[in-house]
Amino acid sequence: MGAAVLTYKGYQYAAYYSERDRVAGDDTYAELIIARRTVDPVGDWEESVLQNYRVMSEDTHNRIEMSISEGDGVIHLSFDHHNTRGFNYARSAEGVADNPAGTVWNDTVFTYERALGFSNPSQFVVTYPQFSSFPGGNLILYARHGHANGGHMLLSRYDADNSIWVSSGLISSRDGTFNGNESERGLYTADGMKVSPDGALHVAWVFREEPVNCNPGTTTGLGCNHGLYYAKSDDEGVTWVNSTGAEVADISIGDEITVEDPGLEVLPIPTALTPSNVSISSALDPVTGQMHVLIAHKTSATGPTRIHHYYRTEDGTWDGGESGFNASNVELRFNGDQMFAFAGRGDAEIYYSLRDENFQTWRQIDLPPIDGSPSVINNGYSTWDTTQLSEGVVSVTWHRPAANIGDPAPIDAFKFSLTED
Repeated sequence: MGAAVLTYKGYQYAAYYSERDRVAGDDTYAELIIARRTVDPVGDWEESVLQNYRVMSEDTHNRIEMSISEGDGVIHLSFDHHNTRGFNYARSAEGVADNPAGTVWNDTVFTYERALGFSNPSQFVVTYPQFSSFPGGNLILYARHGHANGGHMLLSRYDADNSIWVSSGLISSRDGTFNGNESERGLYTADGMKVSPDGALHVAWVFREEPVNCNPGTTTGLGCNHGLYYAKSDDEGVTWVNSTGAEVADISIGDEITVEDPGLEVLPIPTALTPSNVSISSALDPVTGQMHVLIAHKTSATGPTRIHHYYRTEDGTWDGGESGFNASNVELRFNGDQMFAFAGRGDAEIYYSLRDENFQTWRQIDLPPIDGSPSVINNGYSTWDTTQLSEGVVSVTWHRPAANIGDPAPIDAFKFSLTED
């Protein structure tokens, strides 16, 4: 199911599920393990096992998310969600990430919690939670409430000054009319929500319709996805505007984003082109503030699927087209005048483009050798740690495929330099 990994103040942290070999009565279960090591020099991994939580599922959707709130040095984890009632969340005490050398890494480091600022968290059906960091140290946790064909965007905000979660609630509605039909829909964001240096919150997504509006003969899934949508908030998720700056929703008065709001659809990608809900990612250019999106979809109704690169222009319109490379589960990241696409899931690959070419030409980077052999990481599930990208360094965890469904699978971690010696 993949691992979450990040690096902060000289330590690398990885979170993953153990082998499902723990026994309680007639049940077997796995546990959530949070490991850490020093990065310079590279140290041995130390493990902390989350207490009071058992992982019963083997659903590959149940990926782990991890973040650090820089305002108070707390490590946050969200895990084991796929249409799950309530939140599965764990956190460290304040200051743990700021003083790693002074922290004894044992099974008491993390505490399991569920509330996240909501008075009744079990009212929410949670999938794909993701953290985003604000300047100054606050966080938001985005999640989908509901199922794929009938979901809402849900936000909870973390106040680092007081080290507490303050709920924001639902920001989008599943209701509305599409193609002349009143129906329901869910949504998939472009790798969560992004925060620009000025503290604005940006989100791009595709909608997935109920089967009534899908391609002929398609009953669910990829063939029900459509469009590229975009919205922005300057007040940490309370009021929202479309790409040209017109207000579309004010959550404080119960007004939510809907499929009918004018200007939200920035590119009309029809269901016939099957825009992906897996290979969709976004990043904000730190120089211009422009939003960039990579998304896989067909070149025509009968054509091949390719990665497309779209971006928001200064007047709020969107431009772009086919990228020239193909990959799965891409993560889009900026480093100065370079934009990187880190591919995972199937094959671990790195592509990049340059500002002076208007990010139009993409080149692949050959991964450095591992133990003297060419680096080829394929099959299984790969997760990139890009928290050291500004230093020219990235890491990847490779969760190899299991021999049989339900069998344990090893996780390897590799570190690569993107700069020439």
